[in-house]
Amino acid sequence: MTEMFVGLDPGWIASHVEIGGVTPRDVEFAGFIGTGQMSRNARWSLDWGTNTGPSSIVVKIPSADETVRNISFEHGIYQKECAFYRSVKALTEVAAPALIALHVGTDDFCLVLEDLAGSRQGDQFTEATDEQLILAIDQAAALHAPVWGAVAQPAFDIFREDPAERAAGYAERMAFFHAVVQERLGAGLDADVADLLAAFVETAPRYVGRAAPVTLVHGDFRPDNFLFGVDDGAPPIMVVDWQTLSLGSGTTDVAYLLGAAVTPDRRREIEHDMLARYVGELAGRGINHPAQQCLEEYALGSLHGVVIAMTATVMAEQTERGDALFTLMLNRHGRHALDMGALDRLG
Repeated sequence: MTEMFVGLDPGWIASHVEIGGVTPRDVEFAGFIGTGQMSRNARWSLDWGTNTGPSSIVVKIPSADETVRNISFEHGIYQKECAFYRSVKALTEVAAPALIALHVGTDDFCLVLEDLAGSRQGDQFTEATDEQLILAIDQAAALHAPVWGAVAQPAFDIFREDPAERAAGYAERMAFFHAVVQERLGAGLDADVADLLAAFVETAPRYVGRAAPVTLVHGDFRPDNFLFGVDDGAPPIMVVDWQTLSLGSGTTDVAYLLGAAVTPDRRREIEHDMLARYVGELAGRGINHPAQQCLEEYALGSLHGVVIAMTATVMAEQTERGDALFTLMLNRHGRHALDMGALDRLG
């Protein structure tokens, strides 16, 4: 390890990991884990001597790709995740890893998190089960409901966007992203999905600012960002990767989840039941969200997956798995948007 990031410095790790006022006697880098393309996760083994503490931790650090790293800092992607763990997570009831230590600078960041070694990362290439989807839907409500209608407070300022500023140049950005998608992934796209992408670029400015800032939205709510418990005592689900947080309609996360996690045929079979589950979970947490309004938000929310997949194709470090993933996402989310008549709903 020759990179100069604090999360790869054993001395920094040893001095900042503290449990009950005690720091570990020794730390050892155990390798990188996960499939992240915007950042990396490293596991460290800890020796506490005669004291009791976790045998390992996970440390999240910037991407090794300088271009990706610079873009991520410029757009506040890393800063948003740090803000979530530092001040916003406690305002929600979502299941996310415990924060042990944090560092964020102008060109470096480090999140020291509990190691959920008894859990397994979801895989978008393997279709999610009904049980996994239900766990995820319940976590969406646990994220959204506690801060529903309460996002005007200063803690959420970092996630707030000015619609006018976002709309400025949005069509040009989407046109650029679309050109890259066509060049890199075009051969793998369904013909009608490719047509939808081209049509969306023409109407993209009408999509900006459609969702009022009602609650905190994860923004990348899909299986790859869930850890499912597999060992005894492991939590059933943990939600990770909080780099795409925004303020908007919570139903956007549900639309993104169902558009991403299952085939279109299966989505059509289960989406109304899953939406009813979400509405019911919100109600159980004191939020009355009418089913018809939820359905309308869900229909427009299908476009969120299109935007995320196009954006990630450009911004994330290019890998073979990444290209395959983004092709899968574009076909699934594009099919979702076609099924829901999303472009027509933009007016």
